[in-house]
Amino acid sequence: MRFDFLQPDRDPEPPGWESFRRDRDLTAVWSYEVIRASFDGSWARPLLCVAREGERVAGFLGALLLGRGPLLLDVRLPAHSNGPTWCLPDGAEGRAIIRGFERAAAAEFGRRLAGVVYRMVTEPALPLVARRGAVVRRSPGTTRLPVRWTTSDEWIATLSRNRRSTLRRQLKRIAQDRTLRVAEGSARTDLDPAELAELHERHAARVTSRTGPGNPPAGLLTRLLARPAAAFDRRLTLPAAYFAELIRRDDVRTLSYHQDERLLAFAIVYDHPVTPMYGPWAALPADEGGRKDLYFDSYARIIAHAAAGRAGLLFAGRGFVDVKTSLGFEYLPMSLVAVPRWAIG
Repeated sequence: MRFDFLQPDRDPEPPGWESFRRDRDLTAVWSYEVIRASFDGSWARPLLCVAREGERVAGFLGALLLGRGPLLLDVRLPAHSNGPTWCLPDGAEGRAIIRGFERAAAAEFGRRLAGVVYRMVTEPALPLVARRGAVVRRSPGTTRLPVRWTTSDEWIATLSRNRRSTLRRQLKRIAQDRTLRVAEGSARTDLDPAELAELHERHAARVTSRTGPGNPPAGLLTRLLARPAAAFDRRLTLPAAYFAELIRRDDVRTLSYHQDERLLAFAIVYDHPVTPMYGPWAALPADEGGRKDLYFDSYARIIAHAAAGRAGLLFAGRGFVDVKTSLGFEYLPMSLVAVPRWAIG
């Protein structure tokens, strides 16, 4: 098996990438052009590894290359939050690709490679990366909603009495507000990507300041990186180029809320007939003219779309787990797996 390393911010799309993505029925988040756009102007050094059997793409992984002296492969990509940033076969073949990826990385970067960290590893994927010598820690999990209804009203009827009555009041207020302009759809051309990126950055910075950084196994990672663990958790900004690439696509839905010409909030959905994913969300805070009930309205609209399309599961990422579980979402635990140099391959 051959392993090719690519930098999407400078290398062209490799042969077979899009065919593999379509054959595996992956969402737009795995489009090579979307990944490329997500690193526009970024501090991050992205690295994609494509595994091939002959000319056939067998799987791929996405990571960030961290450090200047000692190097760490941090297996994550911007806007991915529902599972690990790889697409691999299950079982022994997937484990073989993981180990081959690690050996190829060790050959590519030599003694500078201090180790590999796998983020957002779901329970079924854990056997692919866990092994003797690896450090496994719980990390924030993701959320998903089994879609068992054909309308959002049917979904609302399954919620607790308090949540049900509150949500119905919120949706009614929004529906009756003539100053509010709500639009949703794919291939949008009426939105300014720079405005979306600015609002998202402000929103993400505000949420991060409240919740703090993640919680990796600090001792091991500090030694691997020879730098403070907080630097390892540096947040990835989503640039205007990313939103420009997304909102123009037929397989991405954008929901927006305006008051006059002012953008109050928006949500991105990576659409899919079976497993759509609620992606980036951003909103003005209430003290700047925003409205708290827009967040809940977005869920009603996105669930309505998923239900109408007969989707099976709606993924909604990490964060605000208490709110999401009150809306019927399930919590899926995930782990972080840190593999030091001596244990890779």
